[in-house]
Amino acid sequence: MNFHNRVCQKLHEEHAAVIALMQELAQTIARCRDNAPDARNPMVAKLLSDLAAELPGEVERHFAFEEAELFSYLGEAGNQGIGAHLTYEHGIIRPIGAALVKLIGDVRAQGFDAARWAEFRRLGQQLNDCLVPHARKEDMALLPLLDDLMDPEKEMQLYEKYVEHM
Repeated sequence: MNFHNRVCQKLHEEHAAVIALMQELAQTIARCRDNAPDARNPMVAKLLSDLAAELPGEVERHFAFEEAELFSYLGEAGNQGIGAHLTYEHGIIRPIGAALVKLIGDVRAQGFDAARWAEFRRLGQQLNDCLVPHARKEDMALLPLLDDLMDPEKEMQLYEKYVEHM
């Protein structure tokens, strides 16, 4: 999927990256099932590192930009519904992502035990179940709408604002 609008294209690329990360998370959970993996295993350690690095940006920076800039822009154009719905979903996803990142800090320091592995699986599955459909929904509904509505001047302003906070 390609967008003419650089803001939309950047957000789409971030969606694709987070979907790939969620697929990796789901595969790790499925592969290990009830047996907690060694957090020092290079593949597991990389996943934990990637999640800890990417989730705060995806869940905080990305969502905050959408809410403050894009949803308000659409609201001014007369389309409050999509922003309200996606903001509601952000409210569900944020605490799950934050809890998973906090747990990853504990796992990196202490490794997995049965309780931490069970919690990691639970949070990871919840996040995957919420975040993947959310990102796809934004790609299919929000971004095409913005791509059609946004004038080049507003696009330039918002793109510069977004990339300067990366």
